[in-house]
Amino acid sequence: MPTESSVSSYTLSTDDSGTRQRKDVDELPQIGYTLEQLNEKREEPKWRVARFTAIGLFWAIWGALLAGSILIIILNNHDVASTTAAPTTTTKGK
Repeated sequence: MPTESSVSSYTLSTDDSGTRQRKDVDELPQIGYTLEQLNEKREEPKWRVARFTAIGLFWAIWGALLAGSILIIILNNHDVASTTAAPTTTTKGK
């Protein structure tokens, strides 16, 4: 019967002598905000405005690109040269 074991994350690092060592992720220095700090920042009004502005700009640019590509297709539909021209045969008169 298998025994329960705790699963934890490890990372490999190489020291100066070239040997690889496994370090527990909890031992690594933290970069950035903690979860509590992120939740505090998330509720600040300026970050809420910044998030909604970024999301709004993304969708506005995406919609403009889509509308522009559709407009290019519609306006230039008659100017497209035929790329599958049928071969023409000519007969020489005798």
